[in-house]
Amino acid sequence: MLFSGDFSAAVYQSDSGSGSGQVSGASGGASGGAVKDILADKGGEIHTITTGHTVQEVIDMLNSFKIGALVVADDSNRPIGIVSERDVVVGIGQKGPELFAEKIDTIMTANPVCCAPDARVHEVMQKMTDGRFRHMPVVSDGKLCGMISIGDVVRKRLLELEYENEQMMAYMSG
Repeated sequence: MLFSGDFSAAVYQSDSGSGSGQVSGASGGASGGAVKDILADKGGEIHTITTGHTVQEVIDMLNSFKIGALVVADDSNRPIGIVSERDVVVGIGQKGPELFAEKIDTIMTANPVCCAPDARVHEVMQKMTDGRFRHMPVVSDGKLCGMISIGDVVRKRLLELEYENEQMMAYMSG
C-alpha cells in the first residue's frame, strides 16, 4: 500500500514514551537543516500496511521495496505503529517460524515517535539515537508526508558539516 492520508489524530510519543510530544524544530538552533530538506532530496513516498496483514506479508513488502520499515496505519489512515526488520528478527528469535503466520500487531512498535517537516536534523538525530530507533514518520498538518531513516539523517548532517568546514577554511584562507 502507498498513500498520504489524513492523520489529524496521529499519536505522538513524548520522551517518556507516551503523550503528545513531537520533534518540531521550534527550538532549533542556528546549525542544521530541516527534515523537509531530506524529504525534498529523497521524495515523500511512504509504504504502509495495516494490522490485518501477516508478518510474512511484512517481510515480502520490505524485500519488494528494499526498505527497512513500514508505517502501520489504522482504517482511518492514522499511524498507529511501525514495523521494521529488527522487529521481525526479534519476533523470530522469540517465536520461531510460527511468527510468519501471525498478524503484525504482535511485533510492531505502537505509537511511533513522529517529527514535523520543520524539525531540525540534529534534533531528530538526537531523538533517534536516544530512543534507539532507525525510522521516523514525518507528519505535517495532521498528514503523513514522509518517512526518514537514521541513514538519511546522518547523510544530511555530514553534508552540513562538510559545507560548514568548507566555509571555515575559505574564511581562514582568505
